[in-house]
Amino acid sequence: MKLLMPRERLRRITEITPAWLAERGLEGVVADLDNTLVPYGAAPPPPAELAAWREALAAGGVPLAIVSNAKPGRIRTWAAALKAPGSSFAAKPLPWCLRRMIARLGLAPARVAVVGDQLFTDVLAANLVGAYAVLVDPLEPKRGLPHTRWVRGLEGWLLSRYFPKKGVHDRKAEGR
Repeated sequence: MKLLMPRERLRRITEITPAWLAERGLEGVVADLDNTLVPYGAAPPPPAELAAWREALAAGGVPLAIVSNAKPGRIRTWAAALKAPGSSFAAKPLPWCLRRMIARLGLAPARVAVVGDQLFTDVLAANLVGAYAVLVDPLEPKRGLPHTRWVRGLEGWLLSRYFPKKGVHDRKAEGR
């Protein structure tokens, strides 16, 4: 179960600020695309809130990268729109693509927040590489590929049983 445990759960990726990262000793962000940064299937330009968040990261000297299981054209388009490197067909939860992107940012995995909306891809991949796993609520939980919607049911059960929204990062300190 440890590999599926996020260090933190947040409502939206935009809650991650340069100050939030600094408080945790983190220096970079690698994010999933669909249902984490933007709704599934959305096209650029980014919504105003996301664009402002990206600019705040850049102003704070925080690098952003995108690692997604989506197709290359979709990732190229969003990577350009968000001025961030991107990698497609990442095969998450397998760790090598995520590991390469973290190295491309020039950071150690322990200094990077890996953010996504799924336990079995994003959180598992983050934990396999030794990054700081952050789980966010999916932007559109009822949309996505059929297998993703099916897995959300299992994720919901696991989250309600093992990973409450409050205090996830304190569970180790409490000896659970």
